[in-house]
Amino acid sequence: MLARVSRSGSSTASAARSITTRLVHGGVSKTGTIRKSVPSLSEGTFRGEYLKLRSGFHDIKSLDDAIDLFGDMVRSHRLPSAIDFNKLMGVVVKMDRPDVVISLYKKMEMRRIPCNIYSFTILLKCFCSCRKFSFALSTFGKMTKLGFHPDVVTFNTLLHGFCLEERISEALVLFDHMVETGCQPDVVTVNTLMNGLCREGRILEAVALLDRMVEMGCAPNVTTFTTLINGLCLEGRVLEAVALVTKMVEKGHQPDAFTYGTIVNGMCKIGDTVSALNLLRKMEKSHIEAGVVIYNPIIDRLCKDGLHNDAQNLLDHMHEKGVFPSVITYNSMIDGFCNYGKWSDAERILHEMIERNINPDVVTYNALISALVKEGKLFEAEGLYDEMLRTGISTDVVTFNTLIDGCCRAKRVDDGMELLHEMSRRGLVPNTVTYNTLIHGFCLVGDLNAAQDLFHEMISHGVYPNIVQGYAEE
Repeated sequence: MLARVSRSGSSTASAARSITTRLVHGGVSKTGTIRKSVPSLSEGTFRGEYLKLRSGFHDIKSLDDAIDLFGDMVRSHRLPSAIDFNKLMGVVVKMDRPDVVISLYKKMEMRRIPCNIYSFTILLKCFCSCRKFSFALSTFGKMTKLGFHPDVVTFNTLLHGFCLEERISEALVLFDHMVETGCQPDVVTVNTLMNGLCREGRILEAVALLDRMVEMGCAPNVTTFTTLINGLCLEGRVLEAVALVTKMVEKGHQPDAFTYGTIVNGMCKIGDTVSALNLLRKMEKSHIEAGVVIYNPIIDRLCKDGLHNDAQNLLDHMHEKGVFPSVITYNSMIDGFCNYGKWSDAERILHEMIERNINPDVVTYNALISALVKEGKLFEAEGLYDEMLRTGISTDVVTFNTLIDGCCRAKRVDDGMELLHEMSRRGLVPNTVTYNTLIHGFCLVGDLNAAQDLFHEMISHGVYPNIVQGYAEE
């Protein structure tokens, strides 16, 4: 039944501009040679900018326009200022093309066009965005050797780069250097470091940093508190996170939807849906709009706890509030119903999902296939697998592992091996669960030689067992 439901100027100048465009579009590799690059997907979201330079106003509608203007600027009889070049670079940054900015600055360096502190800061940001952090460090060193004094924006950019590279300890050393040189940190500084510390679970250091920043006269904002609240929730310290919200309000900062969402998610992770629902009601009373990201973790937790009626009531409440469920919402509901063998309810939710033009994804199908396999309904599970292939939904390792488990349970180990081969044909890499399941399957049918051969194949492919699989389990 479920399977049936899911089916239901001058020529010279023009030539010069063309050459410049081709070169810059290519970017510069580590060896300094030109290489071809693929345009950024986000470039299409750039809606244009009216740029005011010393030479006049310029309408930049695309990357080609920006590169053409750069070519005109470097060939100008009266060389534009570093400020004008920086303005143009800023536009290219907005197009999300840091690679192009790096190439343009390289051309400026080759032509010995002067840069200022803001030029270097933009270049630092672009190197960090391209995950070329060693180049960012080299640029920072070059900048200081040339006599430029980094400002708070420069330091913040490099601190962000350290955090992106998960080198938070080095970021803290740089922060100390920043303070020693007399550069006053701002709220962006503390938020950057706070985020890095919390991502590594170094909550005590994050709290100490906040206290230190307050002593230095840097006032925290909503983002500061929310970052620390998120860190506490990730560590399961939800009560402390709630207490911090109270402190946040006392400091004159009103929590926003993201702050509440962080707390709700933390509460749901520890199974406290009662408090999560109370917080949702508090949001509504405070006229803070609760989006689907607030509802999703609560519904997911309710379903995991078997409280399907409460989950259904909350889904209905979403509709009443005009909040549109996402594929994640429906996946939680379907998975919850399937895990408890409530097939008619799972089918009803799948119907509703499709009627609302929300397409099932691999997670949806994996939940259905897993539940069918656990119920011993391998034929129906295979039907859903076929449906995935027909509708173009990409399968993943979880899909195959589940089907292989179903085949082994039914003592159809040869079919399980065929699925293993199909995984490889689709470019999926079998993992420990895949091999363990098949080895156990061969043991069930008494083919110990095949089990041993598969074990050696597993090792030869670099997949190592995480448990000792007993050959005589059953």
